[in-house]
Amino acid sequence: MLTTGLIPHAILGLAAVLAMLLAPRARPDMVRGVAAFGLALAALAVLGRMAAPAAPAPPLFVDDGLARVGTLLASLSGLAVLGFLRSRASAREGPALVCIVALGAAALASAAHVASLFLGLEIVSLALIGLFALPLTRASLEAGYKYLLPGAAGSAALLLGAALGYADTGQLDFTAWSGGTRLAALGTALLLVGLAFKLSLVPFHLWAPDIYDGAPTAAAALAGTAAKVAVVIAVLRVDAAAPAGPVWSTGLAALALASILLGNLAALRQPSLARMIGYSSVAHSGYIAAMIVCGASAAPMTILFYLAAYVPAVLAALCVAGSLGAPATNDSLRGLAWRRPLAGGVLALALVSLAGLPVAMGFLAKLFLLEALVRSGAWLLLGAVVIGSGLGLFVYFRFFTALFARDGEASFPALHRPDRAVLLGCGGLLLLLGLYPAPLIDYLLRAVG
Repeated sequence: MLTTGLIPHAILGLAAVLAMLLAPRARPDMVRGVAAFGLALAALAVLGRMAAPAAPAPPLFVDDGLARVGTLLASLSGLAVLGFLRSRASAREGPALVCIVALGAAALASAAHVASLFLGLEIVSLALIGLFALPLTRASLEAGYKYLLPGAAGSAALLLGAALGYADTGQLDFTAWSGGTRLAALGTALLLVGLAFKLSLVPFHLWAPDIYDGAPTAAAALAGTAAKVAVVIAVLRVDAAAPAGPVWSTGLAALALASILLGNLAALRQPSLARMIGYSSVAHSGYIAAMIVCGASAAPMTILFYLAAYVPAVLAALCVAGSLGAPATNDSLRGLAWRRPLAGGVLALALVSLAGLPVAMGFLAKLFLLEALVRSGAWLLLGAVVIGSGLGLFVYFRFFTALFARDGEASFPALHRPDRAVLLGCGGLLLLLGLYPAPLIDYLLRAVG
């Protein structure tokens, strides 16, 4: 029997099946419309019961605020990605694969067991590989392989870690790694490696910039938003269920430290907007991992707000990158704000938000991050965040100033109507919730309270 908490999952699954059945015969706009309707309906189903009491769920899943927010962000990310998913880059199967990614992300955000954790990760990964490779160009096929091979290594590490946890405790829920033995410590280390691959934490991050640069921008946006949100929520659940032993806490802190510094340093050298966003995503994964180390699993609203600020900024930046019809570089973007005010203005706002500057949502998200580090006394991580944020300012400022340069000579294609809708939605959220964040904070507090 279908429980109330799994209705959004069922809607996403049904939308994926219908889009796949229609793909060979129906018009592309009809297939895209069916997928969009399913994603929007799933988001509305979550919104309708965000503050409702938890409903009974199967043993492998949980129906709580984290699951609902994760499902909501995954559905909205998929809906936005459909807006700039080009038919020539996704074939007819693209909309169905977007729904499958959203379904896998929703399952991962709701996972309460190793089996559902692994199932959600693999659904997301396999559907993303299809989206990466569908253009069948050299760059897209390379991106697919580079996502497949590290993903397989991460999944293998996670499964081996689960096996060792089961051998030690006889459990396969998230308390499997709660034992204090050496076997449990080794299982925890392998679990951390597997999740670090999925979250693109240093040194398991090398696939991320290549994916953002070589894959279709819509597919990269989905990997950087829906998939990242779901993995972060899964890490939060593991952190809350298992005791913070030295292997988990020290290892996660080291990964966060390395990701913040190396991600921002590598982003400094990137002329490509997509590749810069790829390295920037590594740094932001480090910021999120630092918040988890500081005990944010006990107060997840701060991380959920950070994710809510991060998702529209990445979607807007990659939507602009994909709309130009040519690789978006620091030079090719010169003068964009004057020739295409909507694209240039929203991209500028997204860069401001990613940098954590006032007006945009990212400013308050960065304040939450700094507050968590100060409260927990994590001074080394605080120093890394301050240095990384300073480097990030320079990274984003290079592209920001190029947008308003007067000497740009490039001509920019007109935006498609779906692109304009995505940019208006993302820009409006970044600005309105940056100036008046109280409704979102209250909403998240009710969801996880």
